[in-house]
Amino acid sequence: MAVISDIPDGDNGGAPNKKPQEQPEEVTSLESLPDVLIEHIIARVPRSNHPEISLVSKLFRRIIASPGLRLTRSNLAISEHVLYALLAFPPHPPSWHILYRSNASLRLRRVTTLPLMPYGSAVVTIGHDIYVIGGSDGTRYLSNVTVVDCRTHTCRSLPSMRVARFRAAAGVIDGKIYVMGGCENRISKDWVESFDLERQIWLGTGAEVSDESGGFVTYDVVKDKIYVLGRRQSLNVCEPKEGRIIIWEGAASELTGLWQGSSCVVDDLLYTIDPMCWRGHPIIVFDPEEGVVEGVWKPVKGVYGLPPCFHWYAYESRMANVGGKLVILVGNQSQLWNIYGDKYIWCVEIALERRQGGEIWGRVESVDVVFKTTESSPIIELCRTVIV
Repeated sequence: MAVISDIPDGDNGGAPNKKPQEQPEEVTSLESLPDVLIEHIIARVPRSNHPEISLVSKLFRRIIASPGLRLTRSNLAISEHVLYALLAFPPHPPSWHILYRSNASLRLRRVTTLPLMPYGSAVVTIGHDIYVIGGSDGTRYLSNVTVVDCRTHTCRSLPSMRVARFRAAAGVIDGKIYVMGGCENRISKDWVESFDLERQIWLGTGAEVSDESGGFVTYDVVKDKIYVLGRRQSLNVCEPKEGRIIIWEGAASELTGLWQGSSCVVDDLLYTIDPMCWRGHPIIVFDPEEGVVEGVWKPVKGVYGLPPCFHWYAYESRMANVGGKLVILVGNQSQLWNIYGDKYIWCVEIALERRQGGEIWGRVESVDVVFKTTESSPIIELCRTVIV
């Protein structure tokens, strides 16, 4: 009887009891691939992960910073919705932060290559650009307009507005940016002005409006109309195509009764928070086409699993439409008694579904602490979504 280990084997040199030597595996470095192939691989990685990838090597950093990567993503028809939040840390002016996913959790990270922004700017987005309009430097109203390119995180300036503005409202309709209110002079012939994106010039409307709102809380565009909520529950509806502005003073409409600063538009419907659950649920929806007086706020059903902080600090939250989902950032900046403790910003993702009969249902997909600091409490000025 033969013992297997005693049988000579040509693969091990004929030496009994000697294990065959393992052939070393050939390790192929990703950097050994052609640059164009690496570029196509990186192009398919979400942009929010690019900062981490850039730490791998100088080659990766060079490719990520190159215009060629943006062109490759464009040629491959790759784009994504990315949320940018404007956070202020008093006494410092606001700065841009980007929401990204890290190890399956969401995080907010400051975009350090972008400069600080003015307080109280009106902000709109067009594609991959964020337009920051007016605001205040702490001593005076500004007429400046800055465009943030979210592909490269660089800025450029546009011609200044005809009138300096602080906490104005803005919206994009038919290739023009319309800006309303926020003037130092409450009675102004340029209460509304527009910027022609093609001609790159500001145009006045000549409409003289008496602005007693003291600044605006929030604003949204629905079907070529700009809906603006004033600080005294006034409602302004700007209809550029009709050449008119409709103003309701006080809580004269159902729309202003529950509309909060934390709101956004998804599929031409206006969503906002309802922390007191006056409609039985914490998120409500309004269809402006039903009329600002005749229409009613309706509940978004099925939104369960919200963190306790949502009800405590909901009025300090900000909401955005990110690819058809509601994304809500909730801070605790009013927690003044905890001045030396940790300050947090939570993020809630809610998927929406329209069911038979027209009911809107929501499902909480994730709840994350996306930002933590022991410094001054962050104030969430606003959040906007771009497509990059």
